[in-house]
Amino acid sequence: MHAIMKKISVFTLLILLNCAFAFAQTGSSGVQDRADDAFNELNTGELTLRFVNALTGEYVSNAFIGIGEQSFRSDGEGKVRFKTEIKNGTIQVRFGKSGFITSDFNIEIMAGSVFQNQISVSPELLPEQYRIVLDWANRPRDLDAHLIKEDGYHISYRHKKTSDDGVARLDRDDRNGNGPETITVNRIDSDAVYTYKVHDYSNRDKRRTSELSNRSRATVRVYGDNRLLRTYSIEPNQRGDEWFVFSIEDGLIVDEDTVN
Repeated sequence: MHAIMKKISVFTLLILLNCAFAFAQTGSSGVQDRADDAFNELNTGELTLRFVNALTGEYVSNAFIGIGEQSFRSDGEGKVRFKTEIKNGTIQVRFGKSGFITSDFNIEIMAGSVFQNQISVSPELLPEQYRIVLDWANRPRDLDAHLIKEDGYHISYRHKKTSDDGVARLDRDDRNGNGPETITVNRIDSDAVYTYKVHDYSNRDKRRTSELSNRSRATVRVYGDNRLLRTYSIEPNQRGDEWFVFSIEDGLIVDEDTVN
């Protein structure tokens, strides 16, 4: 028994406990899948990645997945399982499937585990479209994406889900953790200023909270021109319930990446 316990990483235990608690609260099959992934890791040493459609939240099956020198096809649950010698660091993953944007991701491995193993991937875009995708961990449960066009519109679950002119829309809202929460913009006005931010709605009454930066493991990916343009991962040990991720000025993305 002691020999088995020595093999269990701290991060894998955290995943199991977090998933078990979340599943007890929500009964989510997605949470159950992640718990299954963690148990499989304990039994086989295989790590799991799951690929999700950013517009629907459904698993993406039969996609080509390249992980280092290995190649896989995602199964009916959007997952691939693999082994790696990397214990702490990043590994490059390539995703490809007809109708989706081919993308490269750098996946973080900590203590031999993938702490956040869901990756949302984007269907193909029209030439002028942008798509912004937010993923995060099981907790906080409810993160809200906000896209604000100065003197124009404010897209979020609690403001407008679709702009009056139909140019921007909230494709998917998620209030049970993990995401994706997705906003698509059909056209960027080069004369306008845009702001994209993430609000920790679950901890909205705790202005000095560190839940957003220390627990969410939030990642924002920006797609445009049918490719992945930017990836932002929140930095830990910051206090505040709002992550100001980027702005768009003169048609160009400007990195902001601050929490307050």
